[in-house]
Amino acid sequence: MEGARLLKIFLFIFILFGNNANAEKIYKYQDERGVYHYSNICPDTEHPLDVIQVRVDKVEKRVNVSNVGTEREPVLSVLNEYGGPIEVEFNILEEKNIFTTPQLPARLVIPSLSKKEAVRIWPIKKDQSWAYRYNYRYCLGDPKAEHLPPKPYRAPFQFGRSFRISQAFHGEYSHNTPLNEYAIDIAMPERTNVCAARDGVVMDIANDFFGGGTDREDYIKRANFIRILHDDGTMAVYAHLSLESIRVGIGRKVYEGDILAESGNTGFSSGPHLHFAIQKNNGMQLISIPFKIENRKGTGVTPSKNMMLSVY
Repeated sequence: MEGARLLKIFLFIFILFGNNANAEKIYKYQDERGVYHYSNICPDTEHPLDVIQVRVDKVEKRVNVSNVGTEREPVLSVLNEYGGPIEVEFNILEEKNIFTTPQLPARLVIPSLSKKEAVRIWPIKKDQSWAYRYNYRYCLGDPKAEHLPPKPYRAPFQFGRSFRISQAFHGEYSHNTPLNEYAIDIAMPERTNVCAARDGVVMDIANDFFGGGTDREDYIKRANFIRILHDDGTMAVYAHLSLESIRVGIGRKVYEGDILAESGNTGFSSGPHLHFAIQKNNGMQLISIPFKIENRKGTGVTPSKNMMLSVY
């Protein structure tokens, strides 16, 4: 009976905190009267704590569209909480006696960490009824980005370490889509320090996923990652990181060689490794692009399967 009662309490806590951005853990302790306490915030207590890790099912939403005008003259505004620009596309699904500025469909770029007016809507004939329906989609990055690295990329780990590339460009296992065709997987033990391969700004992170496996449907969107925006508008992705190992926040400036997080085995993964790719916005679609890794001579080499990478 006691076990069933505690299970009901746990389910209540999960429902209560399950959608809270700060509720990835539940803290439980028993006081001197034998009463159990549950919280999504670590309590200040001397009693022994049990920590329950709550499964997070999706990455936090960072784009929101709202009407900042009036009911009679709507003004659609976009809030971008990413640490880099996004491109947003608005489409009209249904219209009756309205016109819009700009005319839809339309695309616009929203700068990082900002809110921007996007679409104004008016009735053509104010004395008649009017209606509209719309939708929107967005893509990370500025479509004008051009890959112009100042030099080949540093291998994304610490000086003196060497690791093997287990899957390279066009890898048959999972590097077979535009998003990942120019990615590499670097086999490394969990909890290995992951370092910035190039200067940039932290655009996005996912830090609260745990567990991994080869069930694509269950794990494909459950990898911890860091996305770094470069000064040419391209973005580096470091993925499959360990739970809560990320050391930097959105908007933080990072420099080549800075420790970002620890490698792991989260998400769609057959074993511990670091997934690394350079991506850009190409017509409202993220695609990966070829890159070179710096070698001992300081020149660039195209990464290939089973190649040993080192930092010199």
